[in-house]
Amino acid sequence: MPLPHFTQLLMTGSPGGPGTKPDEVVYLNLFEITFIFPTILQAQGRDPIMQLQQASSVDFMLTPAIQVKDQRFKYSTRAYMTMPEKTHIDFGIKHNVNVNDKGNMITWNTLKAWYDVVWNSQNGTVNYKSDIIGTVIVNQHDKKGVVLRRVTFQNCQITELTGYSLGWEKSTEILADVEAKFVADYWIDEYIDGSFTITPPLVPGY
Repeated sequence: MPLPHFTQLLMTGSPGGPGTKPDEVVYLNLFEITFIFPTILQAQGRDPIMQLQQASSVDFMLTPAIQVKDQRFKYSTRAYMTMPEKTHIDFGIKHNVNVNDKGNMITWNTLKAWYDVVWNSQNGTVNYKSDIIGTVIVNQHDKKGVVLRRVTFQNCQITELTGYSLGWEKSTEILADVEAKFVADYWIDEYIDGSFTITPPLVPGY
């Protein structure tokens, strides 16, 4: 075991040490979210670039706990892993909300339009699953734009659009963001692993 000194650590890249370059940390604010809207929203001319620029956070809870069942012999137990309780995934994306010079809350309007395709509270219309699904692609990158991890949520359906409260006492508050909650049938999780080749390879700046 080496001495507890930074020159002995592989991740420091110190001159004379075992590493050649220092490791970088993983930043939680370097990512982009690309939306491929349902066909109905595309026909309405909804802007995915505006949505990308306003999507401020996303959940990456992609390794849920798997339940354990045990067998017993008197006071001794042995553990067995069960199958996943579900294989679809729930996730949320927060969006900044602003209003343009035409009185249009574009980001909120787009999310509400997606919700209305699922169920329109004003006229009661609903649609087939094929009409309401979209795709959400999250690229997590480093300082130079190299994609470290790409998660593609497939067959995404919006399940909820969080509301907000108005109040005369909120004189110093703004509508900072709203959260859209989604469910996806499955997801494609791609990342760089030195001992395993990811196909297709991640492309910097994609």
